[in-house]
Amino acid sequence: MIFNQSNIIEKIYIIAALITAIESYFLSFIVFVKNRSNVVNISYSIMGIFIGTWSLLLFLCQLSTVNQALFLNRWLHFNSIFIAISFYFFTLNLLKIKKYRLLIFGICCAVILGFLSVFSALLIKSMEPKFDFRLWPTPGPLYQVYLIYFSFFSYYSLFLIYKEYRLAVENRRSQLRYIFVALFIGFAGGSTNFAYFYNIHFPPIGNIFVFSYVLILAYAIIRYRLMDIRIVITRATIFVFVYSFILGIPIWIGWKILGKGLWLLPVSLMGFFATLGPSVYLYFQKRAEDRLLQEQHRYQATLRQASSGMGKIKDLKKLLNMIVYVLTHAIQIEHAIVYIYDEDLQKYVLGASKKKSGQSQFVESIDKSSPLVQYLSNNKNLTIFEEIKQKSQDYKDPQLTQIEEIIASLKGALIVPIFVDQDLTAIIVMGKKESGKVYTEDDLSVFGILANQTALAIENAQFYEDMKFTHEQLFQAEKMATIGTMADGLSHQINNRFHAMGFIAGDALDTIRLNQKELSQEQIKKILIELERAFVRVEDNVKQGGEIVQGLLKYTRKGEEGFVAVDVDAVLKSAIEMVQFKIKMSELKIVRDFDPALIPKVKGNFTQLQEVFFNLIDNGYDAMMQRKNEAQEPGFQPTLTVRVIKEDNYAHVIFQDNGMGVKDEDMHKLFTPFFTTKLSSKKGTGLGLYVIKKIVEDNHKGVVVMTSKYMQGTQMKLLLPIAIG
Repeated sequence: MIFNQSNIIEKIYIIAALITAIESYFLSFIVFVKNRSNVVNISYSIMGIFIGTWSLLLFLCQLSTVNQALFLNRWLHFNSIFIAISFYFFTLNLLKIKKYRLLIFGICCAVILGFLSVFSALLIKSMEPKFDFRLWPTPGPLYQVYLIYFSFFSYYSLFLIYKEYRLAVENRRSQLRYIFVALFIGFAGGSTNFAYFYNIHFPPIGNIFVFSYVLILAYAIIRYRLMDIRIVITRATIFVFVYSFILGIPIWIGWKILGKGLWLLPVSLMGFFATLGPSVYLYFQKRAEDRLLQEQHRYQATLRQASSGMGKIKDLKKLLNMIVYVLTHAIQIEHAIVYIYDEDLQKYVLGASKKKSGQSQFVESIDKSSPLVQYLSNNKNLTIFEEIKQKSQDYKDPQLTQIEEIIASLKGALIVPIFVDQDLTAIIVMGKKESGKVYTEDDLSVFGILANQTALAIENAQFYEDMKFTHEQLFQAEKMATIGTMADGLSHQINNRFHAMGFIAGDALDTIRLNQKELSQEQIKKILIELERAFVRVEDNVKQGGEIVQGLLKYTRKGEEGFVAVDVDAVLKSAIEMVQFKIKMSELKIVRDFDPALIPKVKGNFTQLQEVFFNLIDNGYDAMMQRKNEAQEPGFQPTLTVRVIKEDNYAHVIFQDNGMGVKDEDMHKLFTPFFTTKLSSKKGTGLGLYVIKKIVEDNHKGVVVMTSKYMQGTQMKLLLPIAIG
């Protein structure tokens, strides 16, 4: 081979071509290996291989004889043709454009032009010395067609990327900017080669900078996570280093022993295909596996997606039903059952079941002492029925025989144990696949992940249920504590009712006894009138006593009547009726600063909202009495103002008092259970504000906003969703 040592431009040109080839192969490999299923990665790797091969052939051409250079240059143009169409293919995938007619047309043209390039002189006629280069191709009669084809697909693709860049924002805009700049440099730089084809003395200096496109694109990929290849960089670097070292040995030996000759072409091709071989192997292996396991990969992806969303389900029953539904429909199995451990029964009870078609009776429970439970607890692995059956036959183990019989009674093909803190919490029984296929190792791996996610979801749901029960107990404790403080007021009111009724009854009896011996017609009429008046008074007192008891019952019940359209004014009146048994209403001025007729109803639970309003009035009263007693301000009038404002889809219910307010250092503690700012522990349990927040935000999907200034007062704003319809 001949190397023109005197021309510096040719030297730099050759070195740049080799660098571009190495960079392109390197980046294409690591992008493909990182995500072999991503069409963007695949299409970029295809384009990168064509660019790398084009650069490699460009390098070899300048080191070859005339005939060798002609052969290599024709193949070089073959790759150049497919660079253009692969660039367009990459652009479509990058921008998620689903128009493939032009792509198909371009591929057909590429095949025709590629064939003509390699097997005829219509594109490249010969190799001749030209300007600064020892050898340069002379174009054939169809070379202009190639130029039009290459320019159209290259620059049209750049136009599409630039158009998308103009509309993109944030990270996507940065990605597209670097891609556009990198590929523009690459294609524009490569285009400077065309001047020499038409005897225009404009050196192909742009080609020297083509290698920089790979560096810019690599930076974009790593910096802006275009294809997320950061992790695989190290592996790929080691791969390239090892291959370069191993394949460099025969090249070095050939150079030293054989000298300059035809050895370089086959050795170089050997190196190229040896490097490309693993990628090709992995690609076809992946394609074959994808085709064979297409259905399996589909449902495995569905299960992964479902498992990631399980933690959001707080209701245990809904969670278990979702699990069996997803399993039966995603995997297409005959049935799925979930048994959940019941601490009280000391059994695994049927939590949920799903049969793909028809009806079936499943075992209602599995004892904790069952051999299956013991086996799963000790083994802690997924259990396949056929394996247990085979082991039972091989080892003649009575325990395995019992386990086989239990799984057979459950009609199970696969048992998935669910562990929480090393305790067997649930058992998933999966039936046979409707297709008749067996459960593979990949299946077991995915089900193992599913088991871990299910364990976390079950633990989360059980914790939520326990917390819900605890909250109900706390709320009820708060009510009972409040009723205890209302005892004096309630007993006074009820005693008044009984005293009045006793007085009325005694008066009526005295009237009858005094006049029962001699009664004229006129006296009888008079007595009947007095009795009527007495019974009316008795009836009134009975009604008043009944209202007191009814109000108390409403306040103490848990509020399980559901969520309906609720009148805010009615809730406020009910809360005031109850609070009067606890506080001295004569000491407090309540201002209702709203028109009930103009206030929309809210979607809520009457009893729960009554409890919230009760607590707010009670807290406001205590704060105002504390300020009145401590501050000794002349003319101070404890005043609680209630306003209701409609804004967007919420009713803003505002309670504003002029009490003590809250110190800044206590503000962050106010909604913490058992924290109270009241002077005496007998005044409050520290649960009031905690209950208010839970009822409004968790139960009613509203918002609680509190603002307070010490020695000026407190405002509590409740944002409650307006009832629709």
